[in-house]
This record gives sequence, structure tokens and C-alpha cells, in this order.
Amino acid sequence: MNPEQMIADLESRAQQLQQRSQQMQEQIQHAASTITSPNEAVTVRVAPNGALQHIEFSPVAMRLTHVQLSHLVMQTVQKAQIQAAEQVASIVEPEFGGTEAMDFLRSFIPQPEEEEAPPPPEDGQVMREVSWNDPAQKPAPRPQRSADDDEDGFGSVLR
Repeated sequence: MNPEQMIADLESRAQQLQQRSQQMQEQIQHAASTITSPNEAVTVRVAPNGALQHIEFSPVAMRLTHVQLSHLVMQTVQKAQIQAAEQVASIVEPEFGGTEAMDFLRSFIPQPEEEEAPPPPEDGQVMREVSWNDPAQKPAPRPQRSADDDEDGFGSVLR
């Protein structure tokens, strides 16, 4: 093969790689994930890197305890992060599938955690922690100084 043809082939391949790289970048930028919880109380949107971009609560969320709501938020965010990571992986799979680079990328995809659901609230109880139901403790009173006591232990300022 002549050198000019080799150079032309390399330039053509480099241009194709650059175009595919640009296409992947654009696809990754639009790989956000939006998930709604099964009871529709929480909807979240995460960026391709898993960062939380938006969270929305429906009126259903107001009927949950703070423990149930926080658990539901974390579950929903995790599902959205997994979905976004899978989208990114599927975008780069055609170019890097079967390589160590792809294995490395997939190692960062979060795994779903199997957690049991929080217990339902007891009748009439909104908050779960007992400490929230106890009356607030009043702070200890500060010691009072007499009106003519301007001595603070450092001596007079006017001396």
C-alpha cells in the first residue's frame, strides 16, 4: 500500500472516530432519567452523572410520615441514578463493549439495595421518634448581675 493511501485511510478513520465521539457526547448529555415512585408521591430527575436535578412531591406525600417519605425519596433517586447510568453505558457500549474500559464504567453503576419498607405509622402518630413528642426543655436561666455590678474581673476600663 502506498503511503499516501495509508495517510488518507488514517485521516478518514480519525474523522469517523471524531464524529462518533461527538455523537456519544451529545447522547450522554441528554441521558437524564425521570422516575416516579410506585405510589406517585415522589418524582425525581437525575443528570447523566446521577446528580439530582429536580424533585417533586404530590399530595400523596403529605400522608406519609417523615421516615416513609425519606425512604421513598432515597429509593426513587437510586432507581433514577441506576437508569441514567445504564443509559450512559448503553451509549458507549457499541464502541467499548467487551473492553476493560467498559467493565470499569459498569463497575460504577449503582446496585439496587434491597431494603425493607419502613413500618406504617401507628394510629394518630405522625412523627416516629419519641424525642419529637416530648416537650421542649427550657434552657437554664442566666445568672443575673446587680445593677451596680460592672466588675467583670478585668478591672475598670476608665483607670
